[in-house]
Amino acid sequence: MYKDIEEITLDFNIIITCESGRENIDWAFSQINSCIGTSYIVVKIRSSLILLNIPDPYSTWYKLKTCLYGKDTPIHRVIPVDVVVEPIINKIAQEAQKYALSRIPQNSSFRITLHGKVYVINEKGRLIKIPSIEAIRTIAEGINRKVDLENPEWVVYIRSVPIRRWNVLTAISVAKAIVFKNIRIGEPMNPL
Repeated sequence: MYKDIEEITLDFNIIITCESGRENIDWAFSQINSCIGTSYIVVKIRSSLILLNIPDPYSTWYKLKTCLYGKDTPIHRVIPVDVVVEPIINKIAQEAQKYALSRIPQNSSFRITLHGKVYVINEKGRLIKIPSIEAIRTIAEGINRKVDLENPEWVVYIRSVPIRRWNVLTAISVAKAIVFKNIRIGEPMNPL
């Protein structure tokens, strides 16, 4: 039986992906501390994934982007997180649509990027994985903005985050496309 999010929630609002290995994690933290100080809480560390809780994830992205731009770093991406929900399509779609409609201007383009698995709950209360394209369609249905898969101005980013062996949460972020590219690519700019 599926457990409610209240039982497994981790309070994080930024995801950092980096090269795997202890040395690279240490190097990443050294650079994070150098760029933004130590005013964050480490929520979880996996081989190439760091989850942090930080006062302002979007300004943190900008500070890290500015600090690391053009430098050698083990950090690949710094992803601010707007909300964390259960990996259930109805909950994901509701939150993603809410953030997309409030942030993406009417005349701007967007795309949805989905990393990971999304589920529905069947009549027996079991999780059933749905195809990614079906999940993307369900989310996109409620966002009345122009879709541009090649060069979007904005991205609705949805990522499954493994918490424990069988528990997964879904992080949702809506920001300008530059936010979701490698931290070394593109000049620093306002993420929202």
